[in-house]
Amino acid sequence: MSMATDDFGRQRPLRKSIWFAAFLFASTMSVGAASADEQDASRPTATVAKGKKSKKRRGHAVFSGRLASPDELRDAPLEKPSGKIELYAVNFGESLSVNLYNEDGSYNPDSLDQLNHFWRCKRTGTEKAIDPRLYEMLSRIYDHFGKRLELVSGFRNQKRTSSFHFHGSASDIRIPGVSDKVLHQFVESLDTGGMGIGIYPRAGFVHVDIRPEPSYRWTDYSPPGSSDMGHPHKKRKRQPNT
Repeated sequence: MSMATDDFGRQRPLRKSIWFAAFLFASTMSVGAASADEQDASRPTATVAKGKKSKKRRGHAVFSGRLASPDELRDAPLEKPSGKIELYAVNFGESLSVNLYNEDGSYNPDSLDQLNHFWRCKRTGTEKAIDPRLYEMLSRIYDHFGKRLELVSGFRNQKRTSSFHFHGSASDIRIPGVSDKVLHQFVESLDTGGMGIGIYPRAGFVHVDIRPEPSYRWTDYSPPGSSDMGHPHKKRKRQPNT
């Protein structure tokens, strides 16, 4: 996997130093394979294990991921969004239109409660307080495209507790009439550091999460509904908290 490098002799902003330190850490330590939307997601590109009858997948790996380089991150601060979000929950067939903010710009508790319910686990119905910064990011996406966002997956009450879906700071989204590629490119333009952004071309959605720096990027060609989504596709021993 190719990684963007920097001139080791020049001065770096703090954010670049954080990225470089994380890069060295990921390069020198052997860690267990983990989901791309998990906290220890700074994994090198994984390829499909070759079998006797394995088939090539159009010249690319099923899963590939990498740390976002400092040069890819946004330098300009983000403007505060309108706070408005229009959503459709694919798993529940529900619609929601809210504004995150009160008139004074503070969070509206009723709106957050409605969104947290909307983000509930599709399997258990469990609700969790979602990081409002995720909602703000989705509001920026809504402001840009002016179209309803479809929520494919929100909170997941699951055994893999290191997932950002479990921690309540992730979403899988799509927008009818907007290609996944265009949506993915715009979301990347919002990243000032501390985001996980993945595109799933076959499943047809984009993953967006809020996480500690450094940011992480990945592409996953798993088919819809695959249990391997977000994972390197190779045999591996199960690691704690994955």
